[in-house]
Amino acid sequence: MGLKWQNGQLSNYEYIMYLNTAADRTFNDLTQYPVFPWVISDFTSTHLDLNNPSSYRDLSKPIGALNPNRLENLKERFAEMPDPKFLYGTHYSTPGYVLNFLVRRAPEYMLRLQAGKFDAPDRLFTSVRESWQSVMSNPADVQELIPEFYESSPEFLMNILRLDLGVRQNGKRVDDVELPAWAQSSWHMLEVFRTALESDYVSAHLHLWIDLIFGYKQRGEEAIKADNLFYYLTYEGAVNMDVITDPVERRSIEVQINEFGQTPRQLFTQPHPPRFSVSPIPIPLLPDNVPSTTGTTAASSSSSSSS
Repeated sequence: MGLKWQNGQLSNYEYIMYLNTAADRTFNDLTQYPVFPWVISDFTSTHLDLNNPSSYRDLSKPIGALNPNRLENLKERFAEMPDPKFLYGTHYSTPGYVLNFLVRRAPEYMLRLQAGKFDAPDRLFTSVRESWQSVMSNPADVQELIPEFYESSPEFLMNILRLDLGVRQNGKRVDDVELPAWAQSSWHMLEVFRTALESDYVSAHLHLWIDLIFGYKQRGEEAIKADNLFYYLTYEGAVNMDVITDPVERRSIEVQINEFGQTPRQLFTQPHPPRFSVSPIPIPLLPDNVPSTTGTTAASSSSSSSS
C-alpha cells in the first residue's frame, strides 16, 4: 500500500485511513478513533491560495511544536521534570476531542459521557478559526483532526437537530460551527479541506507527519529530538496490566489510557519514504445538486457561518 501511495495510485486520504486501520484505529472505538492532520493554517483570510506554501501547516512538526514560544516553555518544564519525562501531558487524540467535534451529529455520546449534560458552551467546538488558534497557543491543546473534516458530509458542522448547546461568555449562542472567512458554506469548507489534503504541497510533506504519528519519531530518543514525546501511558505496551494486582491502581491506569489519549501502534521504525508522484484527483465530495467552487483557491465569502 505504501508503494501505491508513493506512485500516486492512492490518495492521501486513502493512505492515511489505511495507516489508521493498520495501527488499530477504528470509527467503532472513541479511544482509538482515526487521526488526521491539520493541513491548512490560514483561517482568517477571505481569500485562500492553495498554491501558496504559507497557507499550509508545517507537517514536519507535531502540533505542540508549531508555536516556538510555547515549545520553549514546554522544554523548560521537561528539563526539570523527574522520570518518566514527557513534553505533552495531553494528547492529539482523545475520546473527549472526538465527541466535541461530533456533538452536533451524535449528541448522545457526549450526553452519556457528561452524565446527561453537554459540556460548558465555552469548551464546545464552536469555531474552526478558534480551534486552530487554540492548538497554536494553548499549552494544553495539541489535538489533531478527525476524518470527518476531509469527507463529504458537513452534518457535524451544522446544528441540524437544533440542540440547546448553551450560551458562551461572550453572549453568543452555540449553534452551527463558525467557518473560516474564506468558506462560502460548510460544503465548501470540506471541499477546500480535502483539496488541500490532496495538494502537491501536502503530498510532498505528508511522509514527515507519518513519521511523527505512525513512524520512527513516535517514541524514544527520536521522539525527544522531534519534540514529539507524550506521557508514557499513551504508548502501546508501556504498562503490563497483567502484573498489576492492586484494583485501585489498575483502574486508575485504565482510566488514564481510555480517557486521556492513546498513541497509535507504531508502524515504521525507519523514515517513511516520500511520495514519487502527486496525488490523483480526489474523489468528488459534493452531491450533484451542490455546485463546486474550489479550484486552487477559496474565494471570498460574505458569511462565515455554516449553511
